[in-house]
Amino acid sequence: MKKSEIFVVVPAYNEEKTIGKLIKKLNVAHYKNIIVVDDGSGDCTYQIAQKAGAMVLRLPFNRGAGGALRTGFSLALEQGAKAVVMMDADLQHKVSDIKKLAEPILKNKADIVLGSRLMGNLKDMPPHRRLANFVGNLVTFVILGIKVSDSQSGFRAIRGKALRKMDLKSSRWEICSEMVGQIKKLNLRYKELPIDIVYTKYSLSKGQNFKNGLKTFLRLLAIKFK
Repeated sequence: MKKSEIFVVVPAYNEEKTIGKLIKKLNVAHYKNIIVVDDGSGDCTYQIAQKAGAMVLRLPFNRGAGGALRTGFSLALEQGAKAVVMMDADLQHKVSDIKKLAEPILKNKADIVLGSRLMGNLKDMPPHRRLANFVGNLVTFVILGIKVSDSQSGFRAIRGKALRKMDLKSSRWEICSEMVGQIKKLNLRYKELPIDIVYTKYSLSKGQNFKNGLKTFLRLLAIKFK
């Protein structure tokens, strides 16, 4: 597997505590095509990411994770990416799992590979996160008509050619469900593979809650019936 064919896209909003560590881990693992999209941060995220050696795009205001990801995807495709891996900036995702997710893409066995927390080790997953995932999966199935084990996972790999075909409009984290909906719409080949999440007090503080979940539901409805 040629790691030079993989582009890692990381949306980052006020992630100065973790972004430098993540980029260092990616560099140690020999991933050089790292795109960080600073989503209108008010801290030193941009400076730290740039100093660490990533390609950094700085948005003038906060567009949300979906807007940041779409910006990063565009740059990756311009650079000729064959596989694009999206992951969070808060160190909850393991760099060692990138190879597992990207391999089916580069071997032409899938168009999108979803990292599933629900197929991994659940013993450290807080009960409210399990409930949030269940509700998210149910909403995705009801509105978009496709059933997967972890529709809200922000750790996944997409074939460059498939990503070009996707019509993504989301500005926030509902982009994860929207991408799942594109699997059905475009008849894409997909796989789900287990991932383990590193839960910390920091990463849990940035997670989904009921209010955000309700907003995601309403935004998905807007996308569906627009």
